[in-house]
Amino acid sequence: MRTTSARKYIVGLRAMARTCATLLVVGLIGCASQSHEVDAVMAGLSTGRGYTLVNLHPDDKRNRLFAVNYQQKGLIPVCTEVEYLGLGSKSFKFRVVSTGVEYDYLNHKAAAEPFPAHLKRFFGPSCPSSEVAALSSIDRQGVREGRAIVGMSRRGVVLAMGHPPRHVNPDADALSFVYWTNKFNRVRINFDASGRVGAIEN
Repeated sequence: MRTTSARKYIVGLRAMARTCATLLVVGLIGCASQSHEVDAVMAGLSTGRGYTLVNLHPDDKRNRLFAVNYQQKGLIPVCTEVEYLGLGSKSFKFRVVSTGVEYDYLNHKAAAEPFPAHLKRFFGPSCPSSEVAALSSIDRQGVREGRAIVGMSRRGVVLAMGHPPRHVNPDADALSFVYWTNKFNRVRINFDASGRVGAIEN
């Protein structure tokens, strides 16, 4: 009886070991996959530097931004050169080259997309300077001021305020964009039939 029990115990241990080994391999594959995603983003910045593709609105007191794209009082203009300092699953650190100020860009479930994919819509190896220059005067004013103005185009709003959070804005061609100014307050940008800003609701 003892011998039979001992054999069952050993068989059980071996089965447990195989299960643990399988879980370890799966975990390593998951880590490798995430690492490849991170590498894919960083590969676009072979020199470790890039540019903002839209205006960013940081909390300048805490030197941080959120992937929900809170419309905070700070402004890092589109085409600002930045240095990439580190990228993880929950945060991305960068430095504004002209000022030396460092910021933490924090991941948020409201991004509704993988963090590396989200960052690639806000940072890139070259900036859309020619596109900004070709905008209408009202669009350029909104981009300079980092806000929406009645009469602006949809693209002008994106450049001025950044991409709206996807969890409430899944359709880039929707009749309105919703942004948060903080956790509790939001602003709705309504577009008319021509795709221009017709009204702004705070």
